[in-house]
Amino acid sequence: MWLNDRQKYKQMCIATRRYAINLKIIKLLRGKFTYLVIGDAYQAMLLTAIAAISGARKVILGLHSRPNYKRFMLIKPLLALMNRAGLVKGVHAVNIADALMLRRILSNIPVWWIPNGVDCRRFKPGAKRGDVFQALFVGALSDDKGVDTFTEAARIVKRYYSDVRFVITSSGGPLKSIVEKAHKDGTVEFIGFVPDSELARLYAEFHVAVFPSRDEAFGLVSLEAQASGTPVIATDLPAFRQSVIDGITGILVRPYSPQAFANAIIKMRELWLNNRQEYERMSISARRNAERFCWERVVKIYYEKFFKQS
Repeated sequence: MWLNDRQKYKQMCIATRRYAINLKIIKLLRGKFTYLVIGDAYQAMLLTAIAAISGARKVILGLHSRPNYKRFMLIKPLLALMNRAGLVKGVHAVNIADALMLRRILSNIPVWWIPNGVDCRRFKPGAKRGDVFQALFVGALSDDKGVDTFTEAARIVKRYYSDVRFVITSSGGPLKSIVEKAHKDGTVEFIGFVPDSELARLYAEFHVAVFPSRDEAFGLVSLEAQASGTPVIATDLPAFRQSVIDGITGILVRPYSPQAFANAIIKMRELWLNNRQEYERMSISARRNAERFCWERVVKIYYEKFFKQS
């Protein structure tokens, strides 16, 4: 696979990393509960039923992606039945807006909001490049991640400031042709997939990380950037509101607007060029904000919710 299908191999590497993150949670449970990471309501129904039939321990459903609420309404009676039978410990959501919504839908089942954690040892501040302002995009080349908004914002900025460097790192996605076209005409640099060690260096070296997502469950990339001392420009979504402090650690921008993202990038560039002290203050604040989500702290929250509230 490594020789003949490098793209698939890279995707497997990413999946392995995500699995390793989930193992941090599973290890914490110490065999007391069955933790099921679910993608949607039908998957929740299937996995919960399998766990119940197999005589498993109490089930905790971990929601790590945006749910379809209509589907959750369909399985609400089943989850209620499982809950009365003592088979469901609760539901865990990484998005606070999802947690609040699920509390209304699943009124008799505990729902917890616990954010994802970030590796604050791997992602840490470093020296910024001094000769040119740099903006970084990290994520899938897909519509929901807004990579097309990033490339269009880059074009707008370059009309006025041709020296700004825009870089995209990704393992690929359905909008790859748009990115390759922008790379070919010099709007952005597409460097493909990079390993975590290289990604940590990029985050620390760049002046701003840009995440124009149209939908996001949590937005771990924003915390990785902030842990690296890099301010963030992100879409004003619930996921980013819980990880980015607007005006303090970055800038939140209305969705679907390349012009708004371009304006925010220009604003950050002007801050870096003309008010370096304020930029450094934002960089320090970004790191301090990310430290609230370090894995060491997040695991303690899991322990408090899953064990002390048993």
